[in-house]
Amino acid sequence: MSLSVASLHVYPVKSCGGVTVEQGVITPTGFRYDRNWVVINEKGRFVTQRQKPEMALVSVSLQPQALLEDASAEEGQYPDATLVLQAPGMPTLQVPLNPGRRQGPSTKVTVWEWTGLGADEGAEAAAWWSQYLGHEARLVRYAGEPGQPGEIKAGKEDSTRRQVDPEWTEAGEETAFSDGFPFLVANEASLTDLNAHLPPDEGPLKLNRFRPNVVVAGAPAWAEDGWLRLRLGASATLHLVKPCDRCAVTTTEQETGVVGYEPLRTLRVVRSGKVLGWSEAVPRFKGAVFFAWNAVSEGPGGSIRRGDEVEVVQAREGPAVPQKVDQPAPAQAQAQPQAQRELGAGLTTLQKVALLLAAILVRYLFQYYAAK
Repeated sequence: MSLSVASLHVYPVKSCGGVTVEQGVITPTGFRYDRNWVVINEKGRFVTQRQKPEMALVSVSLQPQALLEDASAEEGQYPDATLVLQAPGMPTLQVPLNPGRRQGPSTKVTVWEWTGLGADEGAEAAAWWSQYLGHEARLVRYAGEPGQPGEIKAGKEDSTRRQVDPEWTEAGEETAFSDGFPFLVANEASLTDLNAHLPPDEGPLKLNRFRPNVVVAGAPAWAEDGWLRLRLGASATLHLVKPCDRCAVTTTEQETGVVGYEPLRTLRVVRSGKVLGWSEAVPRFKGAVFFAWNAVSEGPGGSIRRGDEVEVVQAREGPAVPQKVDQPAPAQAQAQPQAQRELGAGLTTLQKVALLLAAILVRYLFQYYAAK
């Protein structure tokens, strides 16, 4: 059975509406413009549908020309191209795609474990988001300018670039404001199977609840658990590195913003780490539920088009859990825990001796005063 790309999607503003595209241009952080903007609160922390389900109702559009492989507003070919946001009861907001026209200074942004600097999109965007969400909010653009992997300053709050978790990828992989990885690959048949397990009054669910970038057609349900590397079209190879554990965003109906219980309730029955046997290798997977796979691109540039042929160039061997990448620690870092253990052992011995001497002293004093 031949596999193909059924659809491609980008989500320019994190946790807002997606844009279905005919072609996804691969950049060092994922598809061009994917999660390139994020909404933050007054403390600089990211805001999503987890706290504000109404973000699902914010529709996003881009000029089609800006999404083509040979056309980028960032390269100056479409200097007037804009990101267009619309929401119920709100005026239309337009944000220039050209980063040379940013309206505000750098600002601190926190997305999960990462804190760094983003580019503030200015007062108009801030007022728009503050009014819509009902609290102070600002729109921030990813300010990273990808270069060599070594340029990422992991853990530095003055960094504009965000590194993917090195536990699952090679050092230097980068993402913008996604939850953790540059790409999410889903299997059309897996959604069909999941819908078959839902209660009759709860389904069927649409794939937009899972916010994939690449949707593959032609494979059996859950076949993606056995994929390690995929070749898509003539110029793209994706490495599936980690099964995607799902959160409460999937319970929000994207067309209405109404929050329910599915698909998480059903996924706990059919796709939990415990049910799949994955928690034996990764204990923290025990309470998680999974749908689709996180991926990174192998090699720079290229693009993926709807209808492209998909080939499994390498299957996953053994359990459907990716092997963690072992990062050798510096000699000093390796020596430190040993030194701490030796110090701890020394303290324990001294404590035992001190307690013994104290007991002997107390006994001696008791006998001395009792004899008087």
